[in-house]
Amino acid sequence: MINRELIRYKAVQLFYAYRVSGGKTANEAEKEFTVSLERAHDLYLYLLTLLTYIRRYAERLAENIEARNERRGLKLPTSSAERTLADNKWLLTLADNEELSAYREKNQDINDEEEALIKRLTHLFIENEDFLLYIKKGDLSPEADQEIVRRLYKTIITTCEDIESVLETRSLYWNDDKAVIDTFVLKTIKRLRPYGNAAQPLLSAWGDEQDRDFAMRLFRATIDGQEEAQELIERYSSDRWDNSRIPLMDIVILHTALAELMGVPGIPASVTINEYINVAKWYSTPPSPSFINALLDTIAKHLREEGRLMK
Repeated sequence: MINRELIRYKAVQLFYAYRVSGGKTANEAEKEFTVSLERAHDLYLYLLTLLTYIRRYAERLAENIEARNERRGLKLPTSSAERTLADNKWLLTLADNEELSAYREKNQDINDEEEALIKRLTHLFIENEDFLLYIKKGDLSPEADQEIVRRLYKTIITTCEDIESVLETRSLYWNDDKAVIDTFVLKTIKRLRPYGNAAQPLLSAWGDEQDRDFAMRLFRATIDGQEEAQELIERYSSDRWDNSRIPLMDIVILHTALAELMGVPGIPASVTINEYINVAKWYSTPPSPSFINALLDTIAKHLREEGRLMK
């Protein structure tokens, strides 16, 4: 799960924190970077767990409705929206997943704010127009169940502002990471088979040792290469941009990109530049992507001419 895209985002985040902290050592920053990456995987498991809690609360609501109707001698021709959500085959498969069950066992404490969030999200799910249409169509196949969870997650959880304050109580890193981690949760919803066995693997923390090596090499190169990167930025931006007015986040993104260009072999320069254009779209101002693209292109061109960049 911790792939190179996520590593770049985290490197920029933590290098920014290192720059503004003032008194932090390189070793302290590197340790914080490693912890932050590991916590990103915890957030992934937490968001998946949140889906299982929503299903569980829907089941409680369904049981209450069914008990009340039984007391009144009423029988509904079809099951309630609450029961339909509780019986969703993909959510049941997720709830039984061995890896996620182990995570839930270690993280069972739910505070009042989280409890309120789970209730709110459950009601948003069962009142959602797509969900009501899914019930009306009557296609409750495993594939349809899987697709409606994907839609609900994408339209509700990725945009729900109430989640932010809850995440802050769990980890200082999580709010910065959520938008990226949401993409990994959506990938998991697409790849985890409904009615599959409980041992189906979720995304692992690290894809392979090469990604771990890339992460540490990139972050260390960013810190160690600050003086050279700043000199390049000032030299090649002075003719077209006022250096004093470049936002700090853009400086941080440029430092990290230059560290990858010059300090991490095997990655084409065009790939590196495109990746940090995307980082700028995520973290910086609207003009930043085109500025960073132009400046990195210029610097890469001159580095090749000087024989300092061989890719």
